[in-house]
Amino acid sequence: MKVRYIIIVFIGQLVFSGCSENEHFENHKTIAPHEFKLKKNNITTEYRTGFEYIYLDTDMAITWTATSSADWLTVSPSSGTGGANLCVTWQENTDPSTREATVTVTTPQMNGLTLTVKQGQKPAELLSKRAIVGNVIKGELDSVELVFDKPVGKVNVSSASELYYIDAQTEKMDDEGLRWRLPLKVAKQGNDVKLSVDYWSASDWKEYTKGVTVSFYQRKFTVTQENEWITYSTLSLDKQSIWVAVDNWEAEQRRLVQVSLDDMQEVKSVKTPYAATHLCMNPYNGLLYVMGNQDYFCVVDPEKGEIVKTVKILETSPYAHPQYPTNYASEVAFTKDGFGILRLISDGSTAMEWRYIDSADDDKITLSGYDWAEYEFERLYVNYDGTRIYASRYPNLYSPMYWVNRQQRKPVEVNISSSFQSDKYYAGGNLMDLQMSPFANKAFICTAPGSECVVGLEPLSYSEVCEKEARDSKCAWDGLVSDRDYVYQVCSYDGGLELYDMTAGRGIFGTYHRFVGNNEAKSCYFLPATDELVVTSYDGVWVLDAAAMKSKKLK
Repeated sequence: MKVRYIIIVFIGQLVFSGCSENEHFENHKTIAPHEFKLKKNNITTEYRTGFEYIYLDTDMAITWTATSSADWLTVSPSSGTGGANLCVTWQENTDPSTREATVTVTTPQMNGLTLTVKQGQKPAELLSKRAIVGNVIKGELDSVELVFDKPVGKVNVSSASELYYIDAQTEKMDDEGLRWRLPLKVAKQGNDVKLSVDYWSASDWKEYTKGVTVSFYQRKFTVTQENEWITYSTLSLDKQSIWVAVDNWEAEQRRLVQVSLDDMQEVKSVKTPYAATHLCMNPYNGLLYVMGNQDYFCVVDPEKGEIVKTVKILETSPYAHPQYPTNYASEVAFTKDGFGILRLISDGSTAMEWRYIDSADDDKITLSGYDWAEYEFERLYVNYDGTRIYASRYPNLYSPMYWVNRQQRKPVEVNISSSFQSDKYYAGGNLMDLQMSPFANKAFICTAPGSECVVGLEPLSYSEVCEKEARDSKCAWDGLVSDRDYVYQVCSYDGGLELYDMTAGRGIFGTYHRFVGNNEAKSCYFLPATDELVVTSYDGVWVLDAAAMKSKKLK
């Protein structure tokens, strides 16, 4: 009896289990036996890579094969027997338009099934952006050009920066809607313009947002620490790099840094015992002379990246000011044969004195033999071929200049002020900057509050005078334009960057600029090899496109 009961229970369980399996099969099976069907026959998707599982519904006796009509569309598994989940995968659509492909499932017993996949095209993307410098003299605003790879129907740009503001709408520059231009009322040279760009892609008419940064400069280098700043700079003799003197609140962190003008990377760093106030590359021996208002100065070998000599100012001149002895090295300049002038100052006063220095004789320093008040040299400049050292007279008014060299050690006066005749010239203006021409014995002189002219030093002649704001100006002479006197002026006072044609006595290009930090321009140089302008500021070195400025000049 017990055995019979167990058998009955076991048979009952088999019957119950068979029903459950049959019910489970029937719940997933929607067609009659010996037929097969896809759960869906169409997929519409966007351009991105993706996948979807499609159920192939058939009975266990059906053998099938799945194939794709395009390389960008795959199906897995590619064959099987009975029902299965087919994984259909598509790659990103990089074609310029929408595309379509099919997955076909075939079987020897029945007609094939087709799944059609339609993939949308990629929406428009911002392909490039660039800063376009305008010319305010011609009424042209600076602007940002946006270029898309596909047409866009509308572009809106916004920004919250305090450096500039946007008061204009973007302008379509072509019929297709690929190029757009955003005028900027105040764009700043030497800054990154950060924008939020919203645009409607014509392919799907959806809105997309892209954050972009546009640079109104070519390249830059900035000091890395918050408590350091640049005091002075000078170009290397080959004009491939720039040396900057970096001061620091921590005296042991003061240094010279060589920066490559190609990639704006730091090449060498040399610790200095004092804060450098003047740098000079000696064309005779290729060494870097570092002044710091000390009773000695250092000489650096740029190749080694180290200090190779210190020169002490030992002798007090009998020609110096009787109350303020001048033993502190402030400035130096050399001709190409190693003859130099070393300008000294006194501690705590404006008293000055100058001496001869001869690099051909191991930097031997000798007294000038002239009384401190007889020839008061304020600043030193080397002429275009390295044969003369010119000096402006203290106080730094628009007044006589002098020149000396190894053969002519007694200063020769060039009496600029008495020969200059113009009611435009502000005679009481202070000398802001003086730059020597790279082509002849000419000097560009700008005085504050606003007067610029070119003086031919031999023979004496004058250009027309420009009356532009000159306070806190730094200037550079264009080294490529030889038939005109082209001079760039960076003015920290009013944020102006201008190009003058001094042969015609007028400005031919102008824009705004601001440099990160306190906006103070420390120096300005021209690079003939690349047609670029280099500006050093309180905390950085900036390379600007001089060729673009010249292309915007007045006709």
